[in-house]
Amino acid sequence: MKKLGFSYLTASAAALVICLAAGMAPAEMMFNQENYKNLVDSSSSQTIAPGTKITLQNWKQYKNFMPIWLQAAYSGDYHWHIGPGPEFTINVAPTSNFPLPRKFLEDTEKFHDQVVLQKLPDGGYTIKGYTAGVPFPNPTDPDMAVKVMYDAWLPWRPAVSYYYTWDRIVDRFGNVSPEDTADTFYMMSFLSDEGYPNSTSYGTDYFQAGRYFVAAPEQSKYTTELQLQPKDPTRLQELYAFLPSLRRSLRLSSAARCTPLLGTDYIADDGSWLPPNFAPTYLGLKKVLTIVMDPSKSEDPKSYAGGGAYPGDAFPGWPVAGTNHWELRDYYVIDLLALPKLGNYCYSHRIFYVDKQTYYAAMAGAEAYDRTGKIYKMLWTANYPVNIHGVTTIYAYATGMSMAIDFQNSHVTWNNDIHVQIDNDAPASVRDMANSTPGSLDRVMQ
Repeated sequence: MKKLGFSYLTASAAALVICLAAGMAPAEMMFNQENYKNLVDSSSSQTIAPGTKITLQNWKQYKNFMPIWLQAAYSGDYHWHIGPGPEFTINVAPTSNFPLPRKFLEDTEKFHDQVVLQKLPDGGYTIKGYTAGVPFPNPTDPDMAVKVMYDAWLPWRPAVSYYYTWDRIVDRFGNVSPEDTADTFYMMSFLSDEGYPNSTSYGTDYFQAGRYFVAAPEQSKYTTELQLQPKDPTRLQELYAFLPSLRRSLRLSSAARCTPLLGTDYIADDGSWLPPNFAPTYLGLKKVLTIVMDPSKSEDPKSYAGGGAYPGDAFPGWPVAGTNHWELRDYYVIDLLALPKLGNYCYSHRIFYVDKQTYYAAMAGAEAYDRTGKIYKMLWTANYPVNIHGVTTIYAYATGMSMAIDFQNSHVTWNNDIHVQIDNDAPASVRDMANSTPGSLDRVMQ
C-alpha cells in the first residue's frame, strides 16, 4: 500500500497490528538546524565519485551527503540501524536525468504565470489561479519556502495509478503482521496527462483520490479506505472506510491529523497534509544521496531485508545491495512548522527533501521530530524509473518499497509494491473514475 500518496509520498491503507512500546534510544538525535546547514550545498565542488562503496566502516566520510534519518540509522543509537553485512553496502553511480513528462512541462509553461500565493489571516498561505503543471518552477524569494512546499504538494501524477502491494508491520521483537492491498489513485483535476483534459467531470471539488482495498488476510478482506483531497487546500480532506462486517461505509473524522492509521506507523497527516496549515522555512539546496531501484528487481520481495533473502532484523525493508544504485541529487530542503491553529500538533518539525528536477518529495526520505524536538519518524520510498509517454522519469507511485520507521518505539511499516500500472494499462475494473467517489464503496463486495 502506498503511504504517501497525497503529498510526496502515498497515504496509508488499513493494516492491523498491536504496537508495542519500546524503551528510549540511548542517544537520541535532537532537531538542530545546523545539521541541515552542514549538508553539502548544491554549488559545492564536493562530490562522491561514481563507483564509491559506502559501508558501516567508512560512512562518516560521506555523512554530509546523507539525509538526517540515514545518519541516525548509521549512528547505531537506534534499534533499526545499518548493519555490517554486504547487503547494506551503498553503491554510488552517476546522477540520472529524470525529466518531467512532456504534457506537464507544456502546462507549466502555459499556466505558471497565472499562479499566485495568497496570505491568510492565520499566517498560512493558499494558492490561487492554479490549473496544472509546476505551480512555481525554479522557485525564488520572496516566499521561496512556501513555493517549494506547493511544488511538492502538486507533483506530476497520471489520471490513474494502480498496483498491488505486500505490507509488513514489524515490532522491535521481530514479530511481523502481513497484509496485502490493492491501491488505486485518481487525479480528477490539476491533471497533465496525455489524452486527458486538465479537469474531469469528477474534479469539480476534488483533485485527487486514493482508494485502498484490503485483499488479505481473510478476516480483513474487503475493508476499503477512500481519501479525497479537495482542490481548495484550505478545506479539510475527506476520509471514508467501507467495513465489510457492517456492509456499509462510514465517514471518518478529518480533524484527527495525528491519529495512527489502523495499526501502521503512519498518521493521517503523513499523506494527506494541507499546505495552509504550515509555515515553512527554507534550509538550502543540497546534494543528497538518493536510492534508485533496478526496475527488473524492484518488485521481488527478496530485494529487501526481511523479504526472504535476508532476515531484516537490523533494518526491515532496506533495499539490499545489487538491486539498486545510489546517486547524488539536488534537493530543496524545507522545514514545515505547524501554525498555532493546529494546537498541540504531533510534530515539532517536518523536513521535506524536494527533488529539484521532478519536485517529488519522497525519494530522499523525510524526517519528523516529536513535540520535544527528538527525531521521531522517517518516511521513505525507493523509486524505479518509469516510461511516461516516451519520457523516462520518477514519480510518486513507481516504487518498489515505501516505509515509515518509528525510531522511538522501534516499529516499522514497510511495503513491497508490484509494478505500477498507469491509465489504460491498469485493469478495466479500476479505470472508472466513479471509483473515486464515496458512493462507489457500496459496490465493494459485488
